[in-house]
This record gives sequence, C-alpha cells and structure tokens, in this order.
Amino acid sequence: MRFLLRIIGFVLALVFVLPFVIMGILLAKLAGNRDTNEFLLIYWSRLLCFICGLKVYVHGVKPASPVFLVANHVSWLDIPIIHSLMLAGFVAKSEIKYWPVIGWVTMAGDTLFLKRGNAESRKGVLNQIKQRLMDGRSVAVFPEGTVTDGSYLRTFHRQLVHAAVETRTPVLPVAIKFLNKNGTRNDQVGFLNNEYFLTHVWRILSLPNSVVEIHCGELVTNFDEGARAVTLKARSYVEQELLSNDYLSARD
Repeated sequence: MRFLLRIIGFVLALVFVLPFVIMGILLAKLAGNRDTNEFLLIYWSRLLCFICGLKVYVHGVKPASPVFLVANHVSWLDIPIIHSLMLAGFVAKSEIKYWPVIGWVTMAGDTLFLKRGNAESRKGVLNQIKQRLMDGRSVAVFPEGTVTDGSYLRTFHRQLVHAAVETRTPVLPVAIKFLNKNGTRNDQVGFLNNEYFLTHVWRILSLPNSVVEIHCGELVTNFDEGARAVTLKARSYVEQELLSNDYLSARD
C-alpha cells in the first residue's frame, strides 16, 4: 500500500505540481525575484523528499548566503535534500540535464553543467561560480566528483574550491547521512549495479521510510592558506561526522 501511494503521489507531483514549479521558477528568475525562486525550489524539494519517504533533519546552523557548500555524494537525492535546506546553484555533470524529473528541475534552477575531463568547460564553470558568489548567490558542489555507495569518502578535489578562495566566500561543509530506523546506514539509496535512473527511482519509491541527517559544519575561511588547505579542512569535518556512531562501517 505504501509503495502504491508513493507511485500515485510521484505521478501526481510530476503531472500537476512540477509544471507550475518550473514555470514559477522561470518567471521568478525573469523578474529577478530570488525569494520566490527559493521558496518554489525548497517547496518542490521537500515535497519530493516526502514522496520518497525521506524525513530530513538539520543539525547545525544554516548560514546566510552566499556560501560555497561542499558535501559528500551518494545519490541524486542529495540534490533535493540540500535544496530542502537552502537555495544553492549546483555544479553537476552535463549528463544530468537529460535525466527525467531531476534534469528538468536542475535546468530550471541555477545549476551549472560541467563536462567531465574538459578543461575549457571547467574553466568556464569556475568563472561562472565566481560571478555567482560575487553576486551574493550560494553555490553547492560534490567535490568527490562522483557518487559512492556511502561506505567511504573519496578525496575532495579542489579545482572548484578556488572560486571560493578567490572571492573569499565562506565554505560550508555538509555531511549527509541516510539512516535506517535502527540507526544504521541505509545503503540502499545509492545506485546499485549501475542501474538505470528510472529503475533506481522505482526502487527508491519501494524502500521503507528513511531518515536523512544534514550536518552543517562551521564555516571554513582560512583563505590565505590556499584552496588545498580549505578543501582538506572541509573534508575533515565531513569525514569526522560520517565516522561518528560507526556510520561508515555500519551495515543494516
């Protein structure tokens, strides 16, 4: 019954809610109304999290914009989870714009698309990030560069962090934790066996409810030490938070 209700809710949200959200975001952007843009994106993201059975809890203080947000990356759900907290233009791989649902919303939002392995694309995105930060708009990245299964944390790449250092924008480290009811890590939210996106969404809708914790660390501002030091400090917070309560090694 829960699975059927989620499917119905997901379809109704796509058919009746999403078009109005996208249209509203586009009109808000044309009018330069950032508050309406933020409200609509946060509303849609919270609705999507609810339909997918995610109860999101925020730990720590959400700072005022602009910030350069860096987080661990496990699932496409990380994007609506962060957007349920605040409006932050994401930097995402260019393939995402072709994904159903997520692609439509990211294109209507403030997402910057990066072609992986393309130096010119990276340079262009870096310049756009700097401009957005200087305009007082927050930006979010997943510095691991790809998703994991949630059992470990990859190296944080610092290329895009240069934008925060050069504009002296505070870096907000965020740890995202998916938990089962018994407090262990929910290792079913990520992509399994390279499954297709729609297959993955269908499986997510069939899963039991899951708790999501967003842990916001203290702002990193040691800019004079360079992008490498800033990146390492931000990663250290995320790693320590993920290591707490045996989260990284826990299995259901």
